[in-house]
Amino acid sequence: MSVKHDLNICIVGFGAIGTIYGWLLNRSGDAKITAVCRSNYDSLVEHGVDIDSTLYGTEKSWRPYRIFRTMEEAADQEYDFVIGCFKTIPDLNPTPNLLGPLLQKTKSFVLIQNGIGIECDLQRASPKATVISGCAWIDCTLVDNYRTLRHGGLNKLVIGAHLPLSSNGQAKLDGLNEDGEKALRLLCDTFHKGGFEPTETGNIVAERWRKNLWNAAFSTLATLSRADLFQIYAKELWEINHVVVKGLMNEASTVVPCHVVILTNPRQVVSVARAIGITEELLPSSAVDDTIGYAYTQYSDPTKGKPFKPSMLVDLEAGRPMEVEGIVGEVVRQAREVGVAVPRLETAYAGLKILQRRLLNKA
Repeated sequence: MSVKHDLNICIVGFGAIGTIYGWLLNRSGDAKITAVCRSNYDSLVEHGVDIDSTLYGTEKSWRPYRIFRTMEEAADQEYDFVIGCFKTIPDLNPTPNLLGPLLQKTKSFVLIQNGIGIECDLQRASPKATVISGCAWIDCTLVDNYRTLRHGGLNKLVIGAHLPLSSNGQAKLDGLNEDGEKALRLLCDTFHKGGFEPTETGNIVAERWRKNLWNAAFSTLATLSRADLFQIYAKELWEINHVVVKGLMNEASTVVPCHVVILTNPRQVVSVARAIGITEELLPSSAVDDTIGYAYTQYSDPTKGKPFKPSMLVDLEAGRPMEVEGIVGEVVRQAREVGVAVPRLETAYAGLKILQRRLLNKA
């Protein structure tokens, strides 16, 4: 008779995202959650966190199985998964450096974070490990000095395993190994038992580009203008803001799919598509208008809902380093590698880098 094995899962970064997904995994009854957190450590230890979710209900004073301040404390055992829910800021602290001793404590990493190419440095540091990542579309926040997690009616997590790096250190286009498939299935099954169904994808890289269309345009414009989304969609401003937002998204998309309308050299389009390996089927060119249209339904009427500020702007206003490199910098670098001109993104990147330098000097 086999004995049931509880999954040991370590979540690094226990803000709103880490909390909601840690709680859902714990609800499966199959997972023991170890949390590594800083800002909310004292509150989590003393009070736990009250979960208030429109989709999943409520729970008072929920606590992870173990709570630590540092990676060194958490690295006292092996884990089935180490999940990263911290911000990706490689110009301050690359992911392998941040995880430190936890790199040796699992064979399966999960990155629920923003940005493009965020998995590569982790894959180079742990080439035999499986790296899964997820793109989260969710409205949740910690309030009342970290005492309460408020979660609305949106939770979409698109999740998939990254293919192993090739011998030259670049991402492969096929060849997910058996360990990667098993890890992805185990994680999704555990979420399912907790009452949540993530969306699996066979090409998580394409999904990251899809999510990054929004971030590269709206987060960038909001941060550089210090404006919330209602202000960006204001009637008297949207005529020009629409051109800027769509231009940023189009430039980002030219680095990826094979059907792009704003390039005049069709051979360049083909070379870009083949270099990156993402087709029109995986990331249709209609995604630009779809993303703008979705945001319009959410933020064009200031009488509905509260003003929303992207996390990049929130970090700037709080004096914290921003996720500039993964959201904008990596797109610019990949564009240069395949010879695609992205002048709008380069201008935005330059402005954000100036702001980021000030924040890093204070960090």
